[in-house]
Amino acid sequence: MYGPEISPIVGAEHYRGWWRPAMIARYCALTFLISITIGLISSDIRAQDEQPSFLQPGDLEPGSGEGYKKDTIYFPGIRFPIEQPPAFANSQVYRPGGQSGPGGTQCDTRNYSYPWRDNYCETRGWGMPLCPKGKGHQGQDIRPATCKKDTYWAVAVDDGLIAHIGSYSVTLQTARGTLYRYLHLNMDNLAVEQMDKVKKGDKIGLVSNWFGNTRTSIHLHFDIKDTVVVEGRKSATFMPLYASLIDAYKRLLKNAE
Repeated sequence: MYGPEISPIVGAEHYRGWWRPAMIARYCALTFLISITIGLISSDIRAQDEQPSFLQPGDLEPGSGEGYKKDTIYFPGIRFPIEQPPAFANSQVYRPGGQSGPGGTQCDTRNYSYPWRDNYCETRGWGMPLCPKGKGHQGQDIRPATCKKDTYWAVAVDDGLIAHIGSYSVTLQTARGTLYRYLHLNMDNLAVEQMDKVKKGDKIGLVSNWFGNTRTSIHLHFDIKDTVVVEGRKSATFMPLYASLIDAYKRLLKNAE
C-alpha cells in the first residue's frame, strides 16, 4: 500500500426500591466516562511532553517484513506532510487495532507515542525493487496528534502542482517530476482541486480514514515516487522516505519552539 449527572436520592423508600440499581448504574457509567476522559487528556499531555525519538530506518515491527536499512536522506528540504506536531510514524497493520496487530483499538495510546518506527517495505504484494524482498509497502504511515479524524491538516511538502485526485488519494508533482502522494484524507473537504498550484506548507486536506470500501485507521499514508537508476536501468519507483521524514520532522519541531 503503497482512533462525557447524578440523580438525586428521593427518600428511603425509593432508595430501597427500584431507584437504587438505577442510581448505581448511573454512578458507574459516570465514573467510567470520567476515567476515559482523564485517560484521553493524560495521553494527549504525555504525547505533547514526551521527547521525540526514532528507531532506525528498516527497523520494522517484528514479523512485518524486512526493511530498507540505509539512512540516506533522499529528499532534503521537504516539509513534514502534517501541519502541526506531534505526529507518530508507525504501522497501521501491525500495531494495536491493526488486522495483524496485538489486539486493542486504533486509539490505543501505544500508537500515539514515540519512538517512531519505519514501515516502508512492510509486507505487501506491491512490486518494490528497492525493498529487500522485491515487494512491500510503498510509503510511510503517519498518525496525527490524536485519534480524531478530519481534524489535522496534511500540507504540501514542496512547491508543485496537484496532478491527480483519486477516490482516496491526492498526488502533488514538482517541477522536476517527483510525485508526492497523500492517502486517506477526507475527500469531501479538500483544500485543493486538480491542477491547482501549491506552495510548500499549503493545506491539502484533513487526515482521515477514507479508503473506498476497505477499512483503515485514522492516518496519513505518504509516499514519494521518483525516477532512479535501479540495477543499471532507469525506473520510476517508490522511494525510501523514512530518513527524510525524520529530518523534516526535526526541522518542524525546531520551528515550533
